Amino acid sequence: MGQYRRGGNKKNQNIAPKPFAHIRLPDDVTRNSPIGHHRYHNNYISGQIIGTIEALSPIHIGSGIIDHAENVGITDQNVKLIKTVVRIGDNVVIPGSSLKGAIRSIVEAISESCVCKTASEVKNRLKQYRECNNKTKLCVACRMFGAMGFQGNIAIQDAPQVEEQTETEFIPPLYRPRRYKIDDIKELPMRRFYMHGKVATGKTPIETSKAGSKFQFLVRFNNLKKEELGLFFTALGHHSDYPFKLKIGGAKPICFGSVDFQIDEIHIDKQISDTYLDWDLDRVDVKKDELKKDWMMECVTEATNLLIQTNLLQKLADTLKHPNPRQCPQPPWTY
Repeated sequence: MGQYRRGGNKKNQNIAPKPFAHIRLPDDVTRNSPIGHHRYHNNYISGQIIGTIEALSPIHIGSGIIDHAENVGITDQNVKLIKTVVRIGDNVVIPGSSLKGAIRSIVEAISESCVCKTASEVKNRLKQYRECNNKTKLCVACRMFGAMGFQGNIAIQDAPQVEEQTETEFIPPLYRPRRYKIDDIKELPMRRFYMHGKVATGKTPIETSKAGSKFQFLVRFNNLKKEELGLFFTALGHHSDYPFKLKIGGAKPICFGSVDFQIDEIHIDKQISDTYLDWDLDRVDVKKDELKKDWMMECVTEATNLLIQTNLLQKLADTLKHPNPRQCPQPPWTY
């Protein structure tokens, strides 16, 4: 424990252990030409993934709106105003952009990918990790999820909540993470990931999808290699040797947002040319149950051999292990 001083306030406070771990950047970034979208290519795979997201701890995907509690069905007389979650119409959803950001951050962390978004001083010092800005030469994360001027080969739809309701949780105040200073660059390169644990509580009311809530998700992909799909499955926590659970949304430092991605079905599009040669040919190969597991394992093995930085994946899996018996600390934290 130590002492914490915020701005000009001289009042000292106890400092809690940091709620995150750092994953260093890869030694280099590998950039290749993307395959594009103008046609379906032989030896590449297109299709869709259908699955379920289960909340392992409360989820708060903030809408940015503070509303009257009764407007979102909250009857607690002690709660007048509340930070609400994202809705489309009356349906609570996890936006596809939130899912894409969480999954992409894992892909970037375990492969030779660029640092897509970071402070300008870091970009200036770590030029080899700069965000891809030439759409003819992209790292694997930018090829899969997109870059400036290039639409990625993976599209993730909004995930509607299909089980359970929202509820009120009370959280402690959260502080903005400290940015790296120029003098701190020697301590880089690193990425920051928040750990799982038992949620911390406070006095600020927020609306959440409670633990046990389920969401339906759909991912459409085009022209991916088998190893790229394996990298995607690994980023969802489905590597048999390095399993983990993801975190999404707000209040991650106090252990909100722990989720489990369960893959129910994988639909693989048949080659378009084959459908012209066989009238009765099914245009989609549906993989379920053991067939699905075996095929995913094949993809993950390809990714492990060709794309994944195993040492970084090991560190990430250790950071995001679940369940984690730790009690999430009350802020402020050490950095």
